[in-house]
Amino acid sequence: MRNKNGFKFVCLAACMLAIGHKAYSQTEVIADGRLQNILEKHVEYNRMAKTVRGFRINVATFTGDDAKNKAFSLKNQLLQAFPDQRVYVLFDEPNFNVRLGDYPTRLDAYSAYIKLKNQVSTALIIQDYINLPALNKDDLQEPEYFEDNLGE
Repeated sequence: MRNKNGFKFVCLAACMLAIGHKAYSQTEVIADGRLQNILEKHVEYNRMAKTVRGFRINVATFTGDDAKNKAFSLKNQLLQAFPDQRVYVLFDEPNFNVRLGDYPTRLDAYSAYIKLKNQVSTALIIQDYINLPALNKDDLQEPEYFEDNLGE
């Protein structure tokens, strides 16, 4: 009898240890320290990046006298016609370019392009650096700025 009770106790104790035991595993990576520095810089760069490659619609380009006023006038008209899109006035000396939208693919830009092409014959879908997608209406409101043409 004594043997059977001792065996039951040992089995019970082993089961309790097995159920309560948490398995931990670790993997050790042996690599050059410069690789870690490159990885950290890559993560930092991606955190800072606000733009990605994509497409915009180049609506019009203005140059000469009163080009800035014409560009901002067109921007206001486009904001009325496309309230859910961002509209940009970019200064690439000596031109003021008016661009519409932030489209990840050319196909995404095509439906807005068709609507716009009926009103403005100079509209073209171009490759450009675009801002990350707007998640809500507040993301569409941006402070006014000018930038160089990064996409060409």
